[in-house]
Amino acid sequence: MARLPLPLGFSFYQSESAPFSSQRCVNWIPVVAESAALNTRALFQPPGLKQLVDSSISGNRGALSMKEVPYFVNGNSLISVSSAGVVTNHGTIAGSGYVSMATNGQYMVIVAPGGNAYAYDNVALTLTQITDPDFRTSDTVVFKDGYFVFSSSDGAVFFNSSLNDPFNYDALDFGTAEISSDKIVSLHVNHNELFVIGLETTELFQNIGGAGFPFQRIPGANIQKGSHARFSPLEFDNTFCFVGGGLNEQTAIWKVTGSASAQKISSDAIDKEIQRFTKAEIEASFSITFARHGQFLALFTFESTRIPSRTFVYNATASAYMQGNIWFELQTGVYDNRWRVQSIVQAYGKLLVGDQSTGIIGEIDTDTLDYYGDEIFRSSTTAPFSENGMALFAGEFEATLQSGVGLTVGQGSDPQIRMSFSDDGGRTFSDEFRRSIGKIGEYGHRSIWRQQGRFPVSRMIKLVVTDKVRANVIRLAATPQLGSQ
Repeated sequence: MARLPLPLGFSFYQSESAPFSSQRCVNWIPVVAESAALNTRALFQPPGLKQLVDSSISGNRGALSMKEVPYFVNGNSLISVSSAGVVTNHGTIAGSGYVSMATNGQYMVIVAPGGNAYAYDNVALTLTQITDPDFRTSDTVVFKDGYFVFSSSDGAVFFNSSLNDPFNYDALDFGTAEISSDKIVSLHVNHNELFVIGLETTELFQNIGGAGFPFQRIPGANIQKGSHARFSPLEFDNTFCFVGGGLNEQTAIWKVTGSASAQKISSDAIDKEIQRFTKAEIEASFSITFARHGQFLALFTFESTRIPSRTFVYNATASAYMQGNIWFELQTGVYDNRWRVQSIVQAYGKLLVGDQSTGIIGEIDTDTLDYYGDEIFRSSTTAPFSENGMALFAGEFEATLQSGVGLTVGQGSDPQIRMSFSDDGGRTFSDEFRRSIGKIGEYGHRSIWRQQGRFPVSRMIKLVVTDKVRANVIRLAATPQLGSQ
């Protein structure tokens, strides 16, 4: 048979029936060519993580940039980091777990869900607990039109501060969900509208000014989907996304498409993986976003001590070009796990990150080829390919990579790509067969596997790279031969 192109393991689609599809992409970013290219699709190296400073305060709980200065809640401390990496501790934030943060430029309000709330004044340089007797214990906070707006921890109401004053409250300045009685989970501001997000529905409010409570529901503006995770609403792609669902629906990931509608962007395979987590684990999930080289990425992290934690990533750019939903995973280490980044803020022309379990404040960096010195495990499993059920002999298989990118010394001086295959629908894989990607300067090097044997029905290919090199997979091809039944 002639040489045939094979589909890249371009997205995450692991079906309930493994022979149907066990496609997976880990720590490679799916990219679609925007003009004529060697292939219409490719898998590009993810950016690495390099340390800016170790704050020595472990466990990031959230981050926000105010007046171009990045602030991180690490452990029980609010810290800021200068462009030179100098850490300043501004005081104590009690509690544990993720926090909600909002700013008006002078004040930064920090809410520990179900616990205390604080405001940091970057003029007076003071961090003060909010103690007004009319303040209600809260879960989330946003800023809109001069007001800090909070969702109460009991889910009954949302309420606001005095104008540009996070320390003063009126007991009568509160609102409720008016269309549905479901619990208020979180708040979000998009296109200057306040989204009050419940468990099953979302209502939109606008600022009408005047005396008393300033927010009024917008007639007809409601979405029949709600959030299952208070920290999942994410400003992204000129709208926002969230983890949730509607009445009697299991958890999925949604993208708001108007004042009265939302579109599911997670595939059934992603939904299946999310639904393996418990209700409490889903409630604790969070989302972050960043963009690199035109790829706009939304990351959703789910943690568990029962099953592997996961970070699922939606690529809005590739999805738009493919007219479908393109997902992949980011993870730390060689075993299934979440990505270690807990928060991302832009400051000093960089994307700075807080770390899951250490005190490191790092930077997302395209030129870094590891995660704080640890190898990046890149893995891609293709969709199954076959010849209408006919038996085939795999005569030759080639992976076209950006060759000749090896390092001069150390790990990656002769970088390797490992290939294994499955002929039983992704249930088991063969031993790995290694090929060189090409030493430094070997730009014409080809990674070819020959005489890979007979497969009766279909075959899936898995590729793995762990060396610290820029490993971009551009194309797969094979020269199969028909065999006998």
